[in-house]
Amino acid sequence: MANTFATDDFDSTAMIAPQSATNVGLSGLFKTITERFALSRQKRVDEEVGRFIEAQGGQLTDDIERQISRRFGSMT
Repeated sequence: MANTFATDDFDSTAMIAPQSATNVGLSGLFKTITERFALSRQKRVDEEVGRFIEAQGGQLTDDIERQISRRFGSMT
């Protein structure tokens, strides 16, 4: 049920629908889960690339970038 407000800014028939976190719906839930999986996967890839760079001396060079692209290209 919507709330009705009568103020100087609105006429007496102005309606505002209540916002609810539980009113997300199934598609919103699926989207949230998908986004969290994607963020988790990206975090793992970023950490692995960071470890790879550190193992190669810690300095990002053109050669290291090419190796990362070849090695992790399908993951990113």
